[in-house]
Amino acid sequence: MCLSLYQTIDATIRHEKLYAVPNLMREDIMHRFSIGRHRLNALLTKFADGKSFPQYINEIRIREAHLLLTTQYSLSISDVAQKVGLSPSNLRELWKQRYGMTPTDFRRISKHK
Repeated sequence: MCLSLYQTIDATIRHEKLYAVPNLMREDIMHRFSIGRHRLNALLTKFADGKSFPQYINEIRIREAHLLLTTQYSLSISDVAQKVGLSPSNLRELWKQRYGMTPTDFRRISKHK
């Protein structure tokens, strides 16, 4: 039962691109699925590798940004950031934490592979 609820929440966030809402709040998801904070946190702990809500959403955003950066070369870095719900500076910071380089450097390298 818990896994199916998590899967429903995760699929909704991804398919409806709720992660692209810059100010998406935990409360938005809680309200949408009529669950409490503790329940949402427990689902994320159990099924999302213990991530907090912001970490979980940012993980989705970074994965989506990766897809866009490697397939949509006509989009600027700022456009990619906007499409995944981040500011360009937040995308840069999260990207550097994850990949050890800026999105611009990553794109430059990935174009030449």
